[in-house]
Amino acid sequence: MRSLRHLELSTIGCGLGLTILTLFGGVAGWSATTAPEPAGLARLLNRIQTHYQSTHTLSADFAEEIAGISGNRALRSGHVDYQKPGRFRWEFNPPHRETIVSDGHQVYDYQPDLQQVLEMPLARAFQSAAPVAFLLGFGNLQRDFNATMMPPIEDQSGRLLQVALVPKGGGQRLVLGVGPNSYDLRTVTLTDGLGNKTSLVFTNVHRNRPLAASLFQFTVPPGTDIIAAPAAGATPR
Repeated sequence: MRSLRHLELSTIGCGLGLTILTLFGGVAGWSATTAPEPAGLARLLNRIQTHYQSTHTLSADFAEEIAGISGNRALRSGHVDYQKPGRFRWEFNPPHRETIVSDGHQVYDYQPDLQQVLEMPLARAFQSAAPVAFLLGFGNLQRDFNATMMPPIEDQSGRLLQVALVPKGGGQRLVLGVGPNSYDLRTVTLTDGLGNKTSLVFTNVHRNRPLAASLFQFTVPPGTDIIAAPAAGATPR
């Protein structure tokens, strides 16, 4: 389903595939015209890892753009909260309302316009185990991903460093844009095997603020259909 593709960012997120999930940051010092040495990439990944390990909660506003290879574009926005281990809540604004909640074990994708909620285990909401490891708080960039430095870009917040990540066990390619001073994740671009791109831009980012436990609890509204995801290995009908 279309909504499950958002979870692969996360990511997220987090952000959150990786996305919001990894709470990435960066370091200053590389120019757009100078290819970084492998040692520079390793240093960046180490600093990202340290920043991630010190982040326990994250809240941010986001804008999402989905660009299909057919030329179609879809825009949405909303707010995301994330808390280790494995808890997150994505709230999409009207007119495309949707709520995606993880309590650390189950993921609930509620689409009020359709009066249905899709339920599935957290570990099955992603194409590979690497994003789940980050969600649960024990991911390791150099162990779990093949990483490549990308040219820096500019956005409304200023200069952003970029790094591309591909799970070593297979999965979709993520390009992350990070603030060189704040160590905050600012942009994520996810490209699938067909060339479709999902891009997220994060603003009003806050780390390590207390979050209410109720954010990560989901109660099925009355009159809503519950759809359980097919078991792993099941043959679709």
